[in-house]
Amino acid sequence: MLKFDKIESRNTVVLHVYQQLKRSILRGELPTGYRVVEVNIAEAFGVSRTPVREAISRLIAQGFIKEQGSAKIVADISVSMSEIMGIRSVLEAYAARLAATNASDEDLQTIAEYCNSSVMVDKSSSIENRATLNDEFHGAVARASHNGRLIKMIADFYEYAITEEMLAYYSKADTTNHAEQHRAILTALQNRDPDAADAAMRAHINSVGKVIETAIMQMKSK
Repeated sequence: MLKFDKIESRNTVVLHVYQQLKRSILRGELPTGYRVVEVNIAEAFGVSRTPVREAISRLIAQGFIKEQGSAKIVADISVSMSEIMGIRSVLEAYAARLAATNASDEDLQTIAEYCNSSVMVDKSSSIENRATLNDEFHGAVARASHNGRLIKMIADFYEYAITEEMLAYYSKADTTNHAEQHRAILTALQNRDPDAADAAMRAHINSVGKVIETAIMQMKSK
């Protein structure tokens, strides 16, 4: 029997349903091939079918659920994440390339501050703190591109590429390696070298993708 937390605020119904369904998929509670039935999901949440339908549509757009004939089933998230990271690699590398040319001195200072914070993070830092620093660094690089549409596209993909479930599998060594990769990106930006910034960001996103792939495999094996 499906069980989800009941929703108290009507203003966040769609977001709540979306987040809990995504979490259940990532945790394997709704496994690959599971048939997603709107009426059953709505009953489990204690809401109407309308917000459930919207949440499912969002998950379909993101590749977590797929349509198979008239049915909707949980997709293989390892495939979804591989596609997402491939797109992130292209988008964020392009953002870094633009930032190398377009970033203001203030932009570079902000990126440097986030970069230095991630490099100096100690072993006692929480997963949440490390995740926040990482998000802020990537967001700062994207904003430094000064390309509005690109910034939005990156934000849309980044929102669901890294999840709190995956962070538990993100080791201290991974954090250290990725902080060093952030430093390489920053150096390329400070040198105003578009090619180096592009290459450094691609290498970083590919490394992140490998960590996510490992996390998914570990989650699915539980």
